[in-house]
Parts: sequence; C-alpha cells; structure tokens
Amino acid sequence: MAILFSNEIINAVIDELKNAENSVQIITAYCKKNTFEKLDSVISNDVHNKRLLVRFRLDDVLKGSTDFEILEYGVQHGWNVFLRFDLHAKTYIVDNKRGLVGSANATNSGLNIGKAGNMEMATFVDVEPGDVEKINGLFDDAIPVDDELLLKMKQQFESIEQSEKQKSYRWNTEITKRFNPSINTLFSYELPEDFSFVEGEYFSFLDYTFSGDLEAFKEVFRWSNAYLWLLKLVKDNDGEMYFGAVTEKLHNALVTDPKPYRRDVKQMLANLLDLIEKLGMEEVVIDRPNHSQRIRLG
Repeated sequence: MAILFSNEIINAVIDELKNAENSVQIITAYCKKNTFEKLDSVISNDVHNKRLLVRFRLDDVLKGSTDFEILEYGVQHGWNVFLRFDLHAKTYIVDNKRGLVGSANATNSGLNIGKAGNMEMATFVDVEPGDVEKINGLFDDAIPVDDELLLKMKQQFESIEQSEKQKSYRWNTEITKRFNPSINTLFSYELPEDFSFVEGEYFSFLDYTFSGDLEAFKEVFRWSNAYLWLLKLVKDNDGEMYFGAVTEKLHNALVTDPKPYRRDVKQMLANLLDLIEKLGMEEVVIDRPNHSQRIRLG
C-alpha cells in the first residue's frame, strides 16, 4: 500500500474523482472554495450522489481556514452538504470502493495546489461494507445544510465586523443544538488529566496547547468527545444525573484495554467536571444538593 506525499495526493485524488461512476464523498475539517471547485470540476455530470462533510466551526470561517462560500457552492452544484463541529478527518471516497485517507484537507495548502503547500501524507484503502456503515454514521449524526440553516449562518457570519474577526466566536445555540452526535464509547486518553491553565500547557486529550485565550480553549473543549458524551448522557437521563451514576456509565463506555480501575474512572470524571466548572460551560450546571455532585443541563 503506497504512501503518497504532498503533490502526489492531489494527482491521485483527481484521478479517482475522474473515474467515479456512482458516488463521491469528501470528508474534510477545512475546505476552501477554489479547491472544492477544482475537485468538483473533474467529477462526471453522471455522478449524482455527492456528499461533503466539513467541520465548519465559526472560528474556522472567520479566520479563513474554511470559506463560507463552500456551503452555497455545494448546494447550488448538486452536493448534499453536512456539518459537524467535532470533525478532524480528511478522507476522499469514490463509489464506496476506494478511499484516500490521510492528513490533507480540501484546501490549497492541504492538497499542495500552488506554492504554499503543506507536507502531507495519505494512502489509498479499500472500502469494506463495515466501513460504509461507519461513514454513513458520520453523516447521520451531522447537520444537513438546507436553505433555512444557510440563511441563519450567513446572517450571523455577516453580522461580525471585520475588525472583530480575530476574537473567538461560536455559532449561536439555535444552530449548535442541531448537532447531537451519538458517542457511545471513549478511550481513557480522551479524558482530561489534572491540569492548570498556564499559557503553553499542552492538553493531550484535546491535542491543543493553551494560548492564554480561555474562550478559544472553551470552543475546542466544547466539541471534544468527552464533553459531547457527557451532554448526551445527561440529556438521555432526563437532564439530571449524580456523580456515582455517571461514573458507572463512564466505566462502561471506556474501551481502553486494560479497563481502568473504578477509582481511576472516578478521578477521570472528577477532572472532567472540574474543567467544566473552571471554564464555566453554559450547557452544564454542577452542584451538590445531597453531598454528591449532581450534573444537570443548563
């Protein structure tokens, strides 16, 4: 299985897209309009099943990592466009048979178009029926883009002044509440360890180095698997749970081998709740009505 580097990746992607007969799926954290247009232009008009899945956090768009225009372009050119705010994957899949998996976003730098390309790596894999099911699950949990959503996002995006775009922003709750992914399993490395907010500290469970901007940190944490798992768990249990019950659920959800001891799971949960309180996450309220921590939806 050959490993492709940098400019080899775009040539391989284009060759695959040209040969597509039934379907194309592009899954990318970042996406730029001119790159997306280039990829779309080589796909036969006979291919009607085209899906794009992009992360599309508001900060990504404001800071230029992703173009807002890809939503409009995609909808207007026959793509079914979906959004996830937790996405990090970069995958190009043709006819549910072959997929290119690697580090290359659908951007000029990611696919090495022009002079400022990144050093990326990727490889082709055969797509099995089980893989198709997992890929469909990514889309099933995502937010489909329709005219109503597009209008709401455009209004919020255009309301932010140019001089304010370097601040940290997120989509309003009317938009974010549509994203409710099904996260049923966790690895222990996806839970926070003991921490302190010191500029330059690396948070391995987020793969993120704290820059000193607490709002930026909150936005990264908001879409972490651990936080999304907790939100869904509490929501599915009538919006309220106690520490012991959540500990049991977390112990069952962890697929790390070997399974951590119950005391270690309690510490993982305590670290998670401590981080939620210190960040002041608006979606969760933590109190102690009966000497035990209670987790409620805000």
